Amino acid sequence: MASETATDTVPPLTRLAAAALCRPWLSARSPTLLDGLPTDLVKLVWKELRSLLKRHERAPSCADMLPFVRTGWRVDTLDLTDASKWLTDASLGALSSLGTLRTLRLTACRYVSDGGLAFCAAVPLTALDISWTAVGDGGLAQSVSRCTSLTSLNLTGLRLSDGAMSSLLALTRLEKLSLASTPITDAALDYLTYYTRYPTAGHAGIGVHGLRWLELSNTRLSDVGVGKLVAIIEEGTPYGKVFKALEYLGLSSTPSVTPSAFRQVRTKYGLDTPLPNAQRTLARSNGIALEAQPWVLRFDPAEGRGLPTPTRSWEQERVVAYVAAYTKEMAAAAETIAFLTEADRGGMPMSARRPASLCAPPPPQAKRQRTG
Repeated sequence: MASETATDTVPPLTRLAAAALCRPWLSARSPTLLDGLPTDLVKLVWKELRSLLKRHERAPSCADMLPFVRTGWRVDTLDLTDASKWLTDASLGALSSLGTLRTLRLTACRYVSDGGLAFCAAVPLTALDISWTAVGDGGLAQSVSRCTSLTSLNLTGLRLSDGAMSSLLALTRLEKLSLASTPITDAALDYLTYYTRYPTAGHAGIGVHGLRWLELSNTRLSDVGVGKLVAIIEEGTPYGKVFKALEYLGLSSTPSVTPSAFRQVRTKYGLDTPLPNAQRTLARSNGIALEAQPWVLRFDPAEGRGLPTPTRSWEQERVVAYVAAYTKEMAAAAETIAFLTEADRGGMPMSARRPASLCAPPPPQAKRQRTG
C-alpha cells in the first residue's frame, strides 16, 4: 500500500491528467487506454478510478480493471494456492489477459479440472504447478501438452494413467517434472524415457531429454520401471544414463523398488543421499536436495497439512482481485443464462424469484428520508 500513498505527492497537473483518463470508464472502456504510460502514473489512475467508482456506489468490474491488467499490473509469477475455496475452471479464463505470466501455482485448487487449463494456449508459461487439483489425462493432452515453453511441471497428487505420459513428450524444454503421489506404474517410465533411450526411433523433436529433476515418490513403480532410467547403451557401455543432466531423483515410498535397483540408479548417475531421514532421495549435492525439497508437497493438503499464505506484491494483489471479480461475473452470467433458458422453455413460473444478477439495486435517490 506504500506505493499508493506515494501518489499523494504528485504534481496537481499530473493528478488532473489521471482524473481525465478516468472519465471514459463510466461510458466506454478501451483495453488499450493505458498502453505506454509509466507505472507510477498507471497506479495514480487506478487510485483516481477507485474514487470515481466509489462516488457512483459500485465496485470495479473486470472491464474496469482490464486496462490495468494489460499495462500496469504486469506480473510474471502468481500463486493462487490460497484461492482454493473459490477458484474454478471459469476463473482461470481471466489469466489469458496476463501476457507476462510465466510461473503459476494452483496447488490444492480442487475445483480446477481439465477444462480450466484452456487459458494455457494464450500464456507462455515456463513453470506450472497443478498439484492436488482435479486435472487428469484430458487436461494434459488438451492443454498442458501445448505449453511447449514449460521448463517446470508439477503434477503431484493427480489421478493420471500411464498413457498420459505420452502427452508430456512434446515438452522438449522440460527440466523439472514431479509425478509424486500419482498412481503411475512401470509403463509410465516406458513412455517417458522411450525417445531418449531410442533416439533413432524416427521422431525428431520429441521427448524430455533434458530432465534435471524427476520426482517419483509415492508411486507404484517397481524395479522394472526404475530400470528404464538406466537401460541404454552409453558410449558402447550397457546400462548407462538415460537423462544425462539428471541431478535430483525422488524415490521415497516406493516399496516395490528393491535396494539393488535403487543402488544401480544411484551408482550410474553418481548421485548421493544428502538429506537425513530421506534415504531414497537422490541428489548431486546437498544444495540441490534442499532446493528441491519444498518443490513437492507429497501429502494431500486436504488432510490437515495447510499451505502457507502466499506473499504478494502490490501488483499481484491487484491481479488476484481481478481474478476474483472475473469469477463472480462469470458465475452471475451463468446464473442468468440458466434462468432465461429455463424461462424460455416454460419451466419457470412467473412468480419465481429472479437471480441476483437480474435484480438492479435501487438508485441512491430512492431512499426515503425520515420526517418529523
